Parts: sequence; C-alpha cells; structure tokens
Amino acid sequence: MRFPSTSRRHDRWLLIRLAAQNVGYRRLRALLLGAAVMLGVGIGFVSFVAGWALREGIATSFARMGADLIVVPSSTLVNITASLLTVQPTEQTLPADLARQIAEIPGVARVAPQRIVPALVEGNAVNLIAFDPAHDLSVLSWLEERRPGPVEGLIAGSRLAARLEASLSVCGMPLSIYGRLGKTGVGPFDESYFLSFNALADIVSFCRAAGTAGAPPAKVADSEVSPAAVMNHADVCSPDLPLDRVSAFLLQLLPDAKPEQVKFSLAQFADVKIVEGNTVLTSSRQALSTLLIGIAVFTALQLTALLILVSLLFSAIVQERYREVGLLRAMGAKPGQVMTIILAEATIITGLGGLGGLGLGAAVLLMFARSLAFYFDLLGIPFSWPPLPVLQVGAIFAIVFSAILGLVGALLPAWRVRRMAPYALIRSQGH
Repeated sequence: MRFPSTSRRHDRWLLIRLAAQNVGYRRLRALLLGAAVMLGVGIGFVSFVAGWALREGIATSFARMGADLIVVPSSTLVNITASLLTVQPTEQTLPADLARQIAEIPGVARVAPQRIVPALVEGNAVNLIAFDPAHDLSVLSWLEERRPGPVEGLIAGSRLAARLEASLSVCGMPLSIYGRLGKTGVGPFDESYFLSFNALADIVSFCRAAGTAGAPPAKVADSEVSPAAVMNHADVCSPDLPLDRVSAFLLQLLPDAKPEQVKFSLAQFADVKIVEGNTVLTSSRQALSTLLIGIAVFTALQLTALLILVSLLFSAIVQERYREVGLLRAMGAKPGQVMTIILAEATIITGLGGLGGLGLGAAVLLMFARSLAFYFDLLGIPFSWPPLPVLQVGAIFAIVFSAILGLVGALLPAWRVRRMAPYALIRSQGH
C-alpha cells in the first residue's frame, strides 16, 4: 500500500524528470539561455566582489583623510595638511559634554572627541592621544597591525619603535601594544601613542592610587624613574587633571550637509575655533554614498531587464508547446502538474546557468587578482578581498537568485497556459 504523501513525492519526482528531459530535447535553446544567465550571474558576482573591494578601499582612503571639520579651543594650533587627524599638543581644553550639543547641529554625522596628555612611556616623554573607539573617524582606519578583539592597551604611531603585544610602562603602569598605525605624514599623529578614554582614566586612577608624590621610583626598562620626573613630564599623573575635558572634536558631515552652514552654527559656541579640511576631499566623501546608490540602482535595473528577457523567452517556449500541453491535459494531467513541469524546466536551466556563472566569475577573479590589487595600489587605494563568509553568502545567493530568476520568469507563461482549456491548446497553431 502506498501512502498519499509518498505518492505525491513520487509524482513530483516524475514531473521533475520530465522537465529535465524537456531540457535535453531542446539543447541548443537551453544552452543559449543558460549561457545568457551564466554571463549575467558571472559578471554580477565579479562586480559584487570587485565592488566590495573598491567600496572598502575608497571608504578607507576617505576615512584616512580624517575629519571634515575640527573644533578646538581658540588658541590651539592645527596643522593644515591634507588630513585633519589631530591637533598640536596643547594645554587648552574644551568641556566633553560639548559633544552632545555639536551632534545636535543639522548636518553633523559623527563627533569624535580627542584628548592629548603628556606622559612617560618607558621613561621617555611622549604624548598620549585618547579617543573613543565607538565614534572614531581618524585613528582606527590607519591601523596596519592589530591584535584580534576590542581596542585595549596602546596603539603606537608609525615613528615609534614598539612591537605588537609588547608590554610598556606608562608612568609605571604596564600596558600592552594593541596595534600599530601606518605612516600618515602628520607629526603629532606619527609620534604619539593612542588609547581609549577608559584606558586613560585607568592610568589616572593608577597614578592617584599610587600616590606618585610619595611613591618609590617606578621600574622602567631596567632603570628607575623618580616620582619628580613623572610629575614634571607626565600631566597624566597630575592630581589636578580633569577627565571631563577634551582637546578637540573631529566632525564628519552628512552627505547633503553644507560646511558653511555647519561652521556658522559652530561659531555660536564661545572660545572655539573651527578648522576646515580639504573641500575637495569632503565633497568626494559626501558623493561616495550617492555613487554607490546609483550603482545599486543600475544593477537592479539590469536584473529587471534580465528577468523580462527570461519571461519573454519562456513565453515563446510555452507557446510552442501548446499542442503538447493540451495532449497532456487531455490524458489527465492536472493544471498544477503542467505548471510544475514548466517551472521546473526554467529553474533547472537558469540554476545550472547560475552555477556556471559562479565558476566563470571565480575564474575571472583568479585571473585578475594580482592585476586588480596592483592597480588599486597604484591609485593609493587599499585593496582587500571580502571576508570568506561574505564570499560564501555571495556565491549561495548567486545560485539561488539564478534559480529564482527562472522560476519568476516562467511563472506568468505557466500561469497563462494553466488557465487554458485542453481543446484550445490542441487547436492552437503553436508547434
């Protein structure tokens, strides 16, 4: 005795086999349609991978340009370079809660506070630049080496000889090197150590708890640093150092923001100076998101055109089979079964075309891997392939999309023939 569910599965399998046989009967047409889908999916996959690398590279390059605007105390010096990354070391500060008021100004996308504090690292007087990793727009984009995990410890500028994961003494408190930055050409940026605001607060608490003024000398690099030296060269250990002050606010603007209007709003705050970056770079950064949206819209239009093409092809294929479909209906085939055969045939052709397109795209990417990376390097754009999980998801999506493309493209022709009477199909002039 055959159970109904088993019978239905057997019937479906027979319908799929019949659809596969139909593909084999008209091989040339199936090959041409599969080749069209293969080219579309292959080019789409290559465009996705190359576009990902290009988007990430351009975004990183723009991020390395730092801020669009910097808000600093009125007497602070700022290097006017191509990159607004930080300010000159200064004793002048602004209240940290000013960040909330700046963020409310129309046109401001992100606000990244920084605090520059002198300190002793391994007995040498250097500057610590504290930043907020969650809102950063200038430091992390320059990381060339880093440990896995969240930002902890110190990040060394490019001119500092510090090895990754090495332990350094900051005013007597040991901290490890989390990462190293690439060369920026901005002096204060290349010659400083970077750390989070939380790490800066930990150093201040350590110094105050140790009672630096009366504490024994700190061991630094097999030598001793006296408490007086720490006090003279390390403001971070000053008992009067406030933690609610910052040296500068780095601002990134929204794509549609006008720098002049934002600068006018910022000028309402007392005792501040606004420094503007390279206007060309600001405009380019703002135009990047519009460009990417335009590319996405263009790709969607291409896919829509491919869907219409598949639908037209299967309309012609189904029309040629009117007599064949009518005979199947006259022999007892149900409308749903006829529709299943047509949809399965379309899915098989486009699914195999998508699989071939994925192979074609992978071959093209392997062929041009070195040339693309080399060309990006010549342009000064960092090049990196998408992560493996992203590639895997992209490959699966390409195959599934190609199968769905055939399914959707053949749906309307299959639905039309499903509603026609068997005698009308048999009398049709289509062959």
